[in-house]
Amino acid sequence: MKWLALVAVAAGALRWDQPSGDGVRHGQALAFTPPSHACQPRMHSASSGAGSRWLASGRGRQAGALRGGARRNVGGSSRNGVCMMAEEIECDVVIVGGGPAGCTCALYTSRADLKTVIVDKNPSIGALAITSTIANYPGVDRSMSGEALLDQMREQAVQYGTDYRRAQVFLVDTEGDRKYVYTPDATFVARALVLATGAMGRKPSYKGEDTYLGQGVSYCATCDGAFYRDSEVAVVGVNQEAVEEAQFLTKFASTVHWITNTKITAEEGYKQQLLSCPNVKHWDNTRMTAILGDDSGVTGITVQEKGSSSEEQIDAEGVFIYVAGSKPITDFCEGKVAFKEDGGVDVNDEMSTNVPGVFAIGDIRNTPYKQVVVAASDGCVAAMAIDRYLKGRKSVK
Repeated sequence: MKWLALVAVAAGALRWDQPSGDGVRHGQALAFTPPSHACQPRMHSASSGAGSRWLASGRGRQAGALRGGARRNVGGSSRNGVCMMAEEIECDVVIVGGGPAGCTCALYTSRADLKTVIVDKNPSIGALAITSTIANYPGVDRSMSGEALLDQMREQAVQYGTDYRRAQVFLVDTEGDRKYVYTPDATFVARALVLATGAMGRKPSYKGEDTYLGQGVSYCATCDGAFYRDSEVAVVGVNQEAVEEAQFLTKFASTVHWITNTKITAEEGYKQQLLSCPNVKHWDNTRMTAILGDDSGVTGITVQEKGSSSEEQIDAEGVFIYVAGSKPITDFCEGKVAFKEDGGVDVNDEMSTNVPGVFAIGDIRNTPYKQVVVAASDGCVAAMAIDRYLKGRKSVK
């Protein structure tokens, strides 16, 4: 079944879980009496993490017309026997996610005269949007924030014809030549689908981590390491990413305090290589308990060795945290495309998945190189592959 769960919660009533302030209040009951000629509600288990949402016939808000595209109201109609109760918008390419990968892809497809829609949950919460300063993206001022760069990327795509929409995608249908993307307000129908939702990190778990994020707390030494030349920094984590990032920081920092909650064995060669650096101080069997700071940003951390009842303070201007890897955001497309063992969407050199017409770009691939320029490159590659894929196929009317 290819549609949203519709379940009666009371006689003649449905519920629609939607963020408050967006037309219908969260959990509000809607009167619903299906006409005898209309398709009946059918039940579908929504993807994990997206939550259950309910839609009542005729009550969805009308989305704006796609720039140059087709639009029609399909309330009460059905596809493959499944009730369709939202506006249907047709386009050539629909991109789920509005980060650097999605915006770059949209820029290229729009310039190729392909009707393109970006469906973006929130432009202010992605990895780039929360980056305080971008200094390693070619051609930008070194003082530019990640949010400002992303705003420029989005605006450039829109100027070339991209239709940018704010909406939560809860399900995609990748079967057949036409790909369907479902949101509470509309259904987007495209000849090519691009998955560009990125990856989410773990929730802040250390005291002070969320307070000083972007003010000394970072998850990317490659991005921010140069800002800490001749300064003391701390790296928290024992996985390969933590080791590689700590190694990178040794080129800039006067001292790299490496905090690990385990001991490092002699057999772990790449970790021993880090320990051999003269400006690395290892705190093994130790956990970080808090991040300290003031109005200027991070000033230090507190740590506690296993078995000890006391804490010790370490001076540091930067804290790089790698205690858990990022997880690609794929709840809306589980079972629709192939995945790698690490949870990233599996693609070929053209960013194409195992499903024809479906592409994946950026951090949703769980690439080890989580850089803005890499995400943008993915978007360019996918757009050019999409243009070639769609050539010779019938255009959207």
